[in-house]
Amino acid sequence: MVDDNVTTQKRRLHKRLLSGFGLALAIALSAFLLLSASKSGSIWFASIWFLALLPAVLCALICYIGDPDRTRTTSFYWLVPCLMGVVVCLASYFVLQEGVICIVMLSPVWLVSGWAGAFIMRSQRHRRGKTLQSSFLIIPLAAAMVEAQLPTPHEAVAVSRAVIVRAAPEDIWPYAVASHDIRADEGRWTISHDVIGIPRPTESRVVGSGVGAVRTAYWGDHVNFEERIVAWAPGRKLGWHFNFTNSSVQDYTDKHISPDGEFLAIKSGDYVLRRISPHQTELTLTTRYVAKTHVNPYARLWGELMMGDIHDNVLSIIKARAERDAALKLEWDGVAAS
Repeated sequence: MVDDNVTTQKRRLHKRLLSGFGLALAIALSAFLLLSASKSGSIWFASIWFLALLPAVLCALICYIGDPDRTRTTSFYWLVPCLMGVVVCLASYFVLQEGVICIVMLSPVWLVSGWAGAFIMRSQRHRRGKTLQSSFLIIPLAAAMVEAQLPTPHEAVAVSRAVIVRAAPEDIWPYAVASHDIRADEGRWTISHDVIGIPRPTESRVVGSGVGAVRTAYWGDHVNFEERIVAWAPGRKLGWHFNFTNSSVQDYTDKHISPDGEFLAIKSGDYVLRRISPHQTELTLTTRYVAKTHVNPYARLWGELMMGDIHDNVLSIIKARAERDAALKLEWDGVAAS
């Protein structure tokens, strides 16, 4: 008889837990569809409400429904956000066709926020049920209204990477200006390219010479964008302003992240070459962008990682090609001298 009661109780808890997950997923899907349909939807995908509050409330709701008698152990509250995160990631990728970049960026903060919501719920279970139930509705709505009234900060950010190249500036300059037929095995391993899936550069072509020239960069099979040259000092500096003439970056990386959109504007970049010795040069690549969200510190971390990886890969390609040419030049000079 006791065993039957225990089995019945477990089934009841399992059903409630599944109901909690089902309700939470329905709310998450509804929020996603509403934001996607909204003209300002992209802004909300980079909001404190979406990144932190929504996952906290959803995980708290699951714990509230799944532990009605407050008999669950601490491990239950640790596990719920993990399971919720896995389900949301799988649904986002396979059902909603979200890009990997978006999922990877959201996952850490959703997990941490989910844990916060779960354990806040656990600590507040002594409160009256109606008060808790009301908070599930009132807190998200109030927070969304408050955040909507806050001005969006605009923060100028610069990401730089440097490499020492065993070559003179004049050997490096041609590859800073343009690189053709970049093979798949060139460059270096990075998290952004090899794990997250950002396309690698395949070629860059320049039309014209000097200030006013236009360079077109090609990544993978589909991505391309223009760079309008604004600084041209051979062997010293090459600068440009980005010009995104199509949506290929957004289409083939992540549909919520436009390089010239509502919460991100990639502005300019440059190569700076500094001679260290007759056969050594420091090559620095810098990209400047403006972050326009309420979560700029978090966005800046990902910008540092992804743009930094892109820089490291490009610099690695230029370094290898320039050093190869410099070595061949020294070899030929030696042959000529003999």
